[in-house]
Amino acid sequence: MKKHDYIKYISAIFLFVMMLVDGQLTRLLEKWTQDNYIASAHVLLIALLCGARYLPRNFLIPTALIIGGLYDLYYIGLIGIYTVAFPLIVWIMYVLDKTIYQNIFTMFFGMIIFVTSLEIVTLSIQLLFKIASVNTSFFVSRFLAPTLLLNMILFFILVIPFMKLFKEE
Repeated sequence: MKKHDYIKYISAIFLFVMMLVDGQLTRLLEKWTQDNYIASAHVLLIALLCGARYLPRNFLIPTALIIGGLYDLYYIGLIGIYTVAFPLIVWIMYVLDKTIYQNIFTMFFGMIIFVTSLEIVTLSIQLLFKIASVNTSFFVSRFLAPTLLLNMILFFILVIPFMKLFKEE
């Protein structure tokens, strides 16, 4: 097995574990805030952002599709929302790679844009198919703001270890 294939295999397993960490951390924080605020952890999205810098597009987009499908099955029970959102956002990461990967601060602001985009895309799909109904002020103040704050903190804690994990030397 080539070193590159080994890194892809380990990366796919790692991304699957990050999907599980996302859900468990989100549930833990919901209990901690007594459901007053919903801060959704996006450790997987931060890992995908770091991985998109080093992993090939033809590996990471299909992996995001599969992980999105598993995410839908495991957390929502309805395939389609994250199955569409994750590969779309990873594709955008590759399109904007020259802008995003200039330094850690551009990655940070990219992460903010991607987390916001992921939440808006998933909410839009849910509203389109009448899966959910959401008050705009609730979405912004009780969901999006805590989610962005949590992911800003997670980004600064995890970006360096994730970058070192995906980097090939």
